[in-house]
Amino acid sequence: MSPVSEDSTEDPADLSPALTVNPPFTEEIRPGETDDPQDPLSRMERLIAAGDREGALAHARDAAAARDAEWWSAGLVAALAHCLIDLGEPGEAAALIEMLAARSHANARALTVLARARTLEGRHADALEALNEASYLDGRSAEVLLALGAARMAAGDTARAIADLERVLRLSTGENESQANERAEAHFRLGETWTSLDEPAKAARHFRASQGEDASDRRGAGIRLAELEAQPAPTKASAAYVRALFDGYAPRYDGHMQETLSYRGPALLRAAAEKAGVFGGAAHDAIDLGCGTGLSGAAFRGACGTMLGVDLSPRMCAAAEASGFYTRVVAGELVATVEAEAGPFSLAIACDTVIYLGDLAPLFAALAAKVSRSGWFVFSTERSDGMSEEAAARGFEIGPTRRFRHTERYLRDVAVQFGFEIVSLDRDVLRTEKRVPVESFVCVMKKV
Repeated sequence: MSPVSEDSTEDPADLSPALTVNPPFTEEIRPGETDDPQDPLSRMERLIAAGDREGALAHARDAAAARDAEWWSAGLVAALAHCLIDLGEPGEAAALIEMLAARSHANARALTVLARARTLEGRHADALEALNEASYLDGRSAEVLLALGAARMAAGDTARAIADLERVLRLSTGENESQANERAEAHFRLGETWTSLDEPAKAARHFRASQGEDASDRRGAGIRLAELEAQPAPTKASAAYVRALFDGYAPRYDGHMQETLSYRGPALLRAAAEKAGVFGGAAHDAIDLGCGTGLSGAAFRGACGTMLGVDLSPRMCAAAEASGFYTRVVAGELVATVEAEAGPFSLAIACDTVIYLGDLAPLFAALAAKVSRSGWFVFSTERSDGMSEEAAARGFEIGPTRRFRHTERYLRDVAVQFGFEIVSLDRDVLRTEKRVPVESFVCVMKKV
């Protein structure tokens, strides 16, 4: 599992990962619940889960070309369009709904998804037009109002954006989970809005309210509050935050990482492991922590007899399983999964995973119990120079992309504390972000 960001404001590193404004599936239409060969959405989701992006795109195009307008509901079209957005094809998603809208069959949900697609294409005025039409159809929809607030913020209409978001809070007063999520999203976006207006006290109030409505903190409000110095920084990103972030990103993960961000993390870890002598003996029983879609599995599989993949994101896990690189894949929190596994492992891999963990002691404690004597831990993390007050005090800090960076001294201290010897600790660039190289540590440790 690796971070993502680029110039687009729609990358997961720059957005709330909750994605509640455009949930991909309605309550009535969910993929995978039917084996009906005429159900294009279920078939498309199975292709996405199998990591077959090109197959999913081809299926979507065929389904769109052959669709029966009388059978296809607006909800089904919206859900299929959202899958196309997930696959990185907003233009095709927009075209699909625009054909529906031309026949006056698009409902508020479909128009909201259309607005998201147009925003991703850079068609901001057209996105706002679709949302205005959606608001005429259902002016009390929290989904529409949340999207309107975001679109108006993007257009610089801050006052009306705040009004839209505050209206969500007035309308979503129920005690059910759905309305609690609507309030959590509205509070989070209001926090973002007031932050942009340099009103930290008002922003902090809304971020706290978002946490109050969603204790799992899918949106990362805790990290936002730490940035505002309104509460101490967390020691790790919430599991719900990371899961939501990467579930929405899984379908286009490999292409974006390798082609857009020049990502070379797995290759650098493999090279460091070879140099350190990790592959000098028998084939390893390995565990890949934060396996994502299987990029590290591809780099290390030839040296492993067995390989267990672990990731928080079920969609990432589905792609990892489909890759064929893993003996088994588990969807779960890293430390809890390591603790639950029998082991022992002779090799643990964590490529761009511990950047979502500030305090590494729980992970190292779990690995110390499950990595065999003379076993290996190969991982990367973003580098902190230790100059900030937070890094000086704790050995790690939250960086500008809201991920954790660690100091060299901290890594050396935690290794000694849990019985690992550092064989190599090198600086390198695993990827670029907004065309800027991200300096990282590539570390190889041996259990003593």
